[in-house]
Amino acid sequence: MEVEAIAMQVAMEYEKEKGRQVHDVHEKNFGYDLTSLDVSSGELRPIEVKGIGESAGNVLLTLNEKRVAEDRRDCYWLYVVTDCKADPKLQNPIKDPARLEWHEVKKVDHYYLSINAVMQPMQVREGGIPYGDREK
Repeated sequence: MEVEAIAMQVAMEYEKEKGRQVHDVHEKNFGYDLTSLDVSSGELRPIEVKGIGESAGNVLLTLNEKRVAEDRRDCYWLYVVTDCKADPKLQNPIKDPARLEWHEVKKVDHYYLSINAVMQPMQVREGGIPYGDREK
């Protein structure tokens, strides 16, 4: 079973043990993976579940997950399950994860090469000139 599937199973079991009605909505692109309803209090939790294979690591939010977390700060939860490859453990659930210091991750989409670099002849020198000792 893959890490995310294990994390989802652990989170759903936790919610059921707390007497809440839990539904998997991760395929609906709502910005969270589970909805959990406490029928006695009426509390509704949108829950984003993240799994880590080891005992520590990083979790990432998509743009959509972060936006929803910011929009629904009063009820949005983050559940992180660690050690998914050995002995899965749900860490303390985090209410309002948008309040934490998230770091932006930039993805490289493309690399470019200036065509001038290809069109100009290249010279190879042995025993190059040390930096700073060049003729002016």
